[in-house]
Amino acid sequence: MAVQSTLLSQLPAGARGVIEALPEDEDLRDELAALRMLPGQAVEVVQTLPMGGPLLVSAGGGLYALGRTVAERVRVLA
Repeated sequence: MAVQSTLLSQLPAGARGVIEALPEDEDLRDELAALRMLPGQAVEVVQTLPMGGPLLVSAGGGLYALGRTVAERVRVLA
């Protein structure tokens, strides 16, 4: 199975990937780094909430709710 670069927001529930790149915005990068969401970190989309709601994402030993606008700015290899 080939690995493809995609956006975290594009992964369905249950899908796993590795963070490839974070947003250019330094403040957002710092917020994600505080959650240990860094390039090379494995991530799993645990659940996608309906109606444009957040994604529940497991990364670095934690479970986080990421807004879709944030998840649309995180590139992953999946």
